[in-house]
Amino acid sequence: MMYSEFIAGTGCKDNAHNYEVFKNLEAMYMNTEMTKAEIYAYGIKLVDNSKSEAELKAEAEIKAEIDELKSSIAWCKREIDYNEKMLGAWEADGDETMIFHCKNMIKHYKEEVKQSRAKIAALRHFFNL
Repeated sequence: MMYSEFIAGTGCKDNAHNYEVFKNLEAMYMNTEMTKAEIYAYGIKLVDNSKSEAELKAEAEIKAEIDELKSSIAWCKREIDYNEKMLGAWEADGDETMIFHCKNMIKHYKEEVKQSRAKIAALRHFFNL
């Protein structure tokens, strides 16, 4: 019996604990008349289906990316607030160039917020976070 067969037969995750369970059950399989189905039945009771190291690492990386996106959203919101305040000042002065600039900056940062929120939603959906 191969480890990949054991994983498929028990539905367990690939981690150190389950590999040890497999090695013990494989020895039992090789030295008895037990069938693979019987070994899998025992294996299902013994395996640990908590997240593997690779899954935990990937999840941490995704959460870090989400945190970075949240930080970016907060920064963009501060820039939007600043440019809205400046827009009022430039409108009072009648400086069309700066009014145009502030409106473009506000539009840009709002689009950045929208895209960041969409990325967060996609990451949460795809990785079930």
